[in-house]
Amino acid sequence: MTTGLCRLFTIRQRGYHLRFHPSNLSSQLWIDPEERQEALRFFRDYLKLGDRVVDVGANIGDTVLTAATQVGIAGHVTGFEPHPRTFRFLQDNIQLNRAANVELINCAVGASAGIVRFSDNRRDDMNRVDGGDVSVSIMRLDMCLPDTLPVALLKIDVEGYEKFVLEGAGRVLEQALCIHFEVCASHFRRFGYSTSELLRLLCERGFRLFRLHEPRGLVSITVEYDTDSFENLIALRDVDDFRRRTGWVVQEA
Repeated sequence: MTTGLCRLFTIRQRGYHLRFHPSNLSSQLWIDPEERQEALRFFRDYLKLGDRVVDVGANIGDTVLTAATQVGIAGHVTGFEPHPRTFRFLQDNIQLNRAANVELINCAVGASAGIVRFSDNRRDDMNRVDGGDVSVSIMRLDMCLPDTLPVALLKIDVEGYEKFVLEGAGRVLEQALCIHFEVCASHFRRFGYSTSELLRLLCERGFRLFRLHEPRGLVSITVEYDTDSFENLIALRDVDDFRRRTGWVVQEA
């Protein structure tokens, strides 16, 4: 990674390859190519041919490429990544795999359009909007996706900025069947809101809330759910549709 020679190598994943760019996620996968497979199982089980996917916080592209493989050429994946260096790694991975069903957008996503300061940390998969050293464009999701086509899956992983992504996505939320999003109370406090505020926003938009439960299951939660650990939660508009897609066990309150 220090010399840049890592870029000569690729890392085999299920259905695609990632170049060994000098990034945190690339180094983890170089050491253990199976590192992310449990986390990616949700995407493989849920997505079907022809689906439309929106990935906010795409990083170097493992979720984008997993989704692109699942939805096929008839489907479409839009990936957002604000950090310019990480975006170049993302672009290269999409080109490496000749993923013609992927569109990439180099901007942050939030409640309004403009310019924000973005961090430039050594652990680059934790970079976020925080008044850091890098200036990036920010747009509302509703501006970036102007049509009204259904969105099978909206994935959001933006290190605490999730509430603002949702506030700028009122119309897209109406089109979305499923949202896969990260929660961490300490990250949310950094931006002045609580986990319950985020969860209540989704409930008000007609979604039901769930935790992932292994193996291949979901357990319902209320808006009072909270955690200081990093965790991915699921918001569903239609629970029966999710069951038909995945065959997973869904435990409802």
